[in-house]
Amino acid sequence: MVADYFQALTVSEAASQVTALLKDCPCEADELGVLAIRAALDRGEAAQKPMVDLLCKLSSLQVTDPSALVRSFEKLFCTWEDIAIDVPRAPEALIQILRGCVDGGAADRALVSKLPENLLNAALKGADSELSNMLADLTGELKAFKQHAARALEEYFVALNTDEVATCLEELDSYRYHYEIVKKAVTLSFSQADEEAARGAVVALLSELSARGLLTKDDLQWGVTRVLGQLDDLELDCPRCPDLTVEFLSRMVLEELVSVPFLRWCRSLRIGGATGLKVLDDTQRRTPEYSKKYMGTAQFKREIQSMILEYFNSGDKEEFGRCIREIAPLQPEQNAELIRKIMVLAMERTGQMCEMALELLVWLCRHEELDEDALERGFDDLYTRMPDLLLDVPDAQEMSRAFVVEAKKAKVLRKEWPDPAEE
Repeated sequence: MVADYFQALTVSEAASQVTALLKDCPCEADELGVLAIRAALDRGEAAQKPMVDLLCKLSSLQVTDPSALVRSFEKLFCTWEDIAIDVPRAPEALIQILRGCVDGGAADRALVSKLPENLLNAALKGADSELSNMLADLTGELKAFKQHAARALEEYFVALNTDEVATCLEELDSYRYHYEIVKKAVTLSFSQADEEAARGAVVALLSELSARGLLTKDDLQWGVTRVLGQLDDLELDCPRCPDLTVEFLSRMVLEELVSVPFLRWCRSLRIGGATGLKVLDDTQRRTPEYSKKYMGTAQFKREIQSMILEYFNSGDKEEFGRCIREIAPLQPEQNAELIRKIMVLAMERTGQMCEMALELLVWLCRHEELDEDALERGFDDLYTRMPDLLLDVPDAQEMSRAFVVEAKKAKVLRKEWPDPAEE
């Protein structure tokens, strides 16, 4: 879709395509933003304005909400160094696209203050005079704030005086950079002699600053994403950094400083790469009661749709099985919905995906992620909803019959199961 847009440059047509796409995949607006902006970076300076025009159009039509674009930019902020390997001008180009979105009303101006210092410094080298002046001011403010914050936190680990840190933040009066105090507090704790005591001290500090209104939910979330985004670098000096981050995030969830849905978002955008994914997965396993608590009906539907579509993209059955274990135990009706959805989403797409869907169902049964009863309930559910399915997939009856035949051949569906198509 993005490639077609850069060929035609018809904003209204692209906006219609995005609207239809997000109707099928409502949870993927963040990923759409990442892919679209990355495509513009790959295509060079001429693609920047068309991408800004499209993002602003989507915002004005309320096809995407501002928070989704913020999350897209944060993913790009965390990965800009990898992008710059292929696109050397990525730092200044990314900031120019951000400026365009701010000027066009698609993004809040406060987002500019969340640019990482190393990204600002890299962009300064290739920026024009106007952009250079803006970046120089931001860099100076951010650097000064980080220096004062670091001194206040170093003193805090000695005296454990929350009031002094709070006073320092109030005197600096730089609220837009307060996410840096979160990141710095967490990373400084890794180098303390007593890691557990330091972790408890930081959680207590963040809780108190939040209660006083000196840290917002956004500050905490931006701080966490910055830690996740720097895990590989931090690990060079502190090999235990990933394990310590798991401990931190678990405590922050328990203290309700960050939420499980936020961590799910971090995982869906793969903040922190492979290391970040492992940290997030380990955190979820450490806080199962909280993870399950936030899995309502709507969240469950979104979660399984995202899992299935990701499987169709990657073909990774092991990963799908791991995802199933994370949301287990499932209720019987949830198992049935999962199985039905695997088949329906495949039938709505291609024959190849139907084959992948069958392979997945067989794999799940043989690895005891699903049992025969669950599979039968899924097939029962499929045929119960057949009249509605036929409206969207005219060949659904024949395709369902093929699923039944192949499942019986694979011996994951009993031969005696009463196929409604034969009745």
